[in-house]
Amino acid sequence: MKKIILAGIFSAATAAIVGGGVAWGVIHYMQNSSSVTASNTESRPQVEEVKVKDGSKSLFVSLPESVVTLHDDENDNHYMLVELAMVADDEQNSKRILADEPLYQSIVVSTLSEMKYENVRTLKISDIKEILLNTMNKEVQARGMPIPWSDILVKKVVFQ
Repeated sequence: MKKIILAGIFSAATAAIVGGGVAWGVIHYMQNSSSVTASNTESRPQVEEVKVKDGSKSLFVSLPESVVTLHDDENDNHYMLVELAMVADDEQNSKRILADEPLYQSIVVSTLSEMKYENVRTLKISDIKEILLNTMNKEVQARGMPIPWSDILVKKVVFQ
């Protein structure tokens, strides 16, 4: 019985010593690491200032869902449902987006339908957004129209 009690006391003391050492090491490491990163950021010149836009005045205009037919390598049909929202900076631009909605849907459908199913399927949402944003900017500028949006958001993408 005495051996069990002594073993328990020894185990508890060992656990307390090891746990205390680990805690001290973690705290010591965290303090050194934060002082190193603070000194590194102070000595580095700031590369670029980020302009912060006031997003509270942004208006979001949802476009109706667009159904796109995609073809795969075996020439089978697949369908893609895409829903976008456009960010307008003021009421006049949001009305302009609503008025030109068929043009934007046409650009979305024609841009995506030219792509292969396998290629579109591997794209990230951010890649799809960039492709559509760049294409829409080019198409609208080619028509001599002003661009009424400041950004495009991809609300939904569904493949079948």
